[in-house]
Amino acid sequence: MSELSRLHEAITATIKAAMPQLETVGSYSTVQQDTTLPALFHTITALRPSTDPGDGHSCIVATFEARIAVNVHRPDAALESTALAAQLMVLLRKQYWGIDFVEEASAIQALPQATDLPTAIWVLQWQQVLHLGEAQWLWPNQPPGSLVFAFDPDSGPGKEVDYKAPEDFA
Repeated sequence: MSELSRLHEAITATIKAAMPQLETVGSYSTVQQDTTLPALFHTITALRPSTDPGDGHSCIVATFEARIAVNVHRPDAALESTALAAQLMVLLRKQYWGIDFVEEASAIQALPQATDLPTAIWVLQWQQVLHLGEAQWLWPNQPPGSLVFAFDPDSGPGKEVDYKAPEDFA
């Protein structure tokens, strides 16, 4: 399973567990006439490079979008859709989706969307940095104790006996 597939499954599972009032939660879909409402659909809408971490991973800023739809014929539909959007914003705070290659959500925003469908829709956007691919270590593994430190003026040729291992500083 690809990293992005794992991420989308984790997002879906987390939202379903945290927001049981949603009848439908999924990814890469649009609200259709036969969608059971209230519904939330999420997707990645943009990718751009981020700062290279120097460990072989590709670091990418992903922009996510979630659409929350509520049937406008329900009592208090506008308030319900607003409350669902606010609840998702709270869920996104410090959210990693339980995945180790994802940094916390940032740049979270929500706006209502005008539509011709009989739904009240809110669109939420957020960004998360993803560390994709495999870590790479281009240097041969070294045995324990091969890393030592010395500080001037106690360094250099003839002073190697005074060098200390990292664990000596603990």
